[in-house]
Amino acid sequence: MEGHRRCRLAVSDDELELAGPPAALRALSRLLRQHAEPIEVTVTGGVVSQKATAGPLLVGLRGGTTLQFSGGREYLDIIWDALDGVAEQAETADDRAVRRHQHIEYLPGDDYRSPDLVPLVIVADWPEP
Repeated sequence: MEGHRRCRLAVSDDELELAGPPAALRALSRLLRQHAEPIEVTVTGGVVSQKATAGPLLVGLRGGTTLQFSGGREYLDIIWDALDGVAEQAETADDRAVRRHQHIEYLPGDDYRSPDLVPLVIVADWPEP
């Protein structure tokens, strides 16, 4: 399963972006879901790292090119579902004026995401016709 390599990591000062074609986003979601142990996956522009721990979802950046996910599996599911959901939206959209995307960020009172979470946007490319 190499389709996930078509995903791209982009880093700016205040936000991280994980983007790719719908099939690549789905492949990354499947790969992350099936690993209970820590995993590091190479994508264009960096690495996606996941570690199941206790507690809410934490998104971070290590070394400028490693996107890190950690938290309980029930909270990591936020990432997996977002990857699948954005892919689905891009594949089924009639209006292509705005690329389909989902923000993963902490809001006060959120018990599912850590207040130390770095904002992440997951973006789907339009599928090829």
